[in-house]
Parts: sequence; structure tokens; C-alpha cells
Amino acid sequence: MASLFYPQLASGATAQYPIRKLRLARTVKNVLPDGSMISFSDPNGARLIWELAYMELTDADVEALQAHFNACAGPFHAFTFIDPTDNMLVSSSDMSAAPWVRGSNVQLTTGALDPNGGNAAVTLTNTGQVNEGINQTLQVPSGYQYCFSVYAASTGQSALTATLQGSVAQQNTSLPLGSNWTRLVATGKLIDTGIGLTVGLVLEPGQQVQLYGPQLEAQVIPSRYRPTQETGGVYPSAHWGVDQLSITAMAPDLSSTAFSIETSL
Repeated sequence: MASLFYPQLASGATAQYPIRKLRLARTVKNVLPDGSMISFSDPNGARLIWELAYMELTDADVEALQAHFNACAGPFHAFTFIDPTDNMLVSSSDMSAAPWVRGSNVQLTTGALDPNGGNAAVTLTNTGQVNEGINQTLQVPSGYQYCFSVYAASTGQSALTATLQGSVAQQNTSLPLGSNWTRLVATGKLIDTGIGLTVGLVLEPGQQVQLYGPQLEAQVIPSRYRPTQETGGVYPSAHWGVDQLSITAMAPDLSSTAFSIETSL
């Protein structure tokens, strides 16, 4: 079976607020004959649950949700779910770590002053003679609406190029830089039906910039920055949490529904 991906609405979002997100953990307890107890966390018992509710859905959105539910055979087949409340990127708080990929002539230095007054920013320097940069690739649909954002600063006035690259299409956005920290935003929807999205930044030869808080979201505009470490907000083994998808039609082209999605951790 081909990979299944939770659909994006015509609005460019995957969910509507309010969203309830639950993290459940399980503790195993052993009661000994003397009454004492030994307990430990079950690493295979943790899971995430999203409780989602939708209002004023168009017929096209309802058809997309129903088609995805049918393709998954309800809760039986796993699919990839993009958490609408999280940062899709892995290790956003450490751009020196995998899966970030740098050009061979791009130097990265940690410990730079960040916009919050800490030292969590990085300095990128392109020491080469051609454009090079840093990027990260995710196994998500190429043609969804995405928003890539990052805080950046540079000595003097310059520009930084943000890239969104799918399986066949690519979008480059030139973003102005200054000496003050600015949140740069590149948003777009590629005309691409493939799987795979690479997001990144391209530096000109000799260019040096300070970066903090890269974030990727499957929506039109950025939300507040959410740092990530070993995992990001993309879950490839999610399941529907309901046996039946109930749709309430309020009027022509105006429907509502509510259900849950869950995944193990």
C-alpha cells in the first residue's frame, strides 16, 4: 500500500482550533509479598492523542477527509500526520545536528547571542565561491501549503534566500536582512504531487548570518516558535481513533465533524 498522508484543507491548514492534545504514559507496578512496590515507566506505553473538531467544512474538504478515512480502513492502517500544534523540523534548537545538511564550505558556530538574550543562536558563514547553505528534508507531501520561518540577523544590509523544494518543483524567496533580529517568513504551495520536501537557507559567497528558531508548519502564516530536539511534529505511524467518521451537514457546502487521531511514541 502506498504511503498515506492526512489531508490538508482547502484553507491551507490541517486542523481548526480549538485543538486538544493529550500525552498519555503508562507505569508498570509490581507489588511484592511484603507489600512493597516496584514501579517503572513502560517505554512502549506512551502515546499522543489529538482531539480535532471542524466547523463550516466545504464539500471538497469533507470528501478529502472521508476518502482518507476509507483509504486507511478506519483505524486499521497507519498514516503520516503533521501535528498542527508543533514544529515539523527535527533539531530546530541545534542546527549542527542531523538531519540538517550543510554545504561543504558552510561553517557553523554555536553559542551566538539569540533574540531572547540567550546564546542559542548559530552563526553560518559561506567560505566558498558559490552559493551554499543548510537544509533539512522531510517525508511529507510536496504540494501542501507550508510556512518556513527563522529569526535572522546580519552585519549590514543583505538578503537571505529561503527555499522550498519538492519532488519536482522549487520556490526560492529572497528575504531582506538587517543588523537587528527579524523573523523571516517564506510561505507557499508548490505545484507538485510528489512526496518529499526540502526546506533551507542559501548564503551567497562570503556571506555570514546569525540564525535562531527555524520552524516549518503546514499552514499559511507562522505561529510562535516551538523548539524541537530529536523529533519534530511529523508522525508517520498515526491512526484514526474512531471506527466511523460522522459528518453533520448544516447546509449545502457547510458541514462539521469531530474525531481523534493517535500515535504511539
